[in-house]
Formats: sequence, C-alpha cells, structure tokens
Amino acid sequence: MKSLLIIFPITLVAILYIGFYEKMEDAYPEKVFFIKKSPTFQMKFENIFAYESDDKNLSELSDTERQLVIQYCKYRLGVTTTLKNQNELEECKKR
Repeated sequence: MKSLLIIFPITLVAILYIGFYEKMEDAYPEKVFFIKKSPTFQMKFENIFAYESDDKNLSELSDTERQLVIQYCKYRLGVTTTLKNQNELEECKKR
C-alpha cells in the first residue's frame, strides 16, 4: 500500500510533465521525449515539422494542422501563439 502512495504521485507528475512526438529517422519512426513547459494530460503531440521534407508556410496549414502547431508550440517550446503570421510559425519550427 505504501508503494502505491509513492508510485501514484510520481506517475501523475510524469503524465503531466512528460510529452513526446514521433519523427522519422532513417525510415524508422523514433519517439522524441521532452519536458512540457506547462502541465497537461496530453502526452502525445504532433510536430508537423518533424520530417525533413516538411517546410510548410502558414497558408498551407489546414485548421487541424494549425491547432496541432499551436499545442506543440505551447507545451514543447513554451510559446503561446495564435499563428496569425509567418514569423509566429517560424518560432514554432525551432527544435
């Protein structure tokens, strides 16, 4: 019972503060883990720039991709953005 009292808070902190996204490395998917800048229960994130061939402009992003970039940018990089211009998108491309 005592071990459960220790394991539960550690697991909760890990879920809240550790995230990951997948990128292709030599034709094999690889998980990239990171410490989130703010807590959330979401663990898996999409980095639409994780593939070498991806170099998108703001006008090319669908609404869904825009939301994925906003979430990634907030939790991975700590940048709160609304993606209104290309400069904001460039900030989110940083790795």
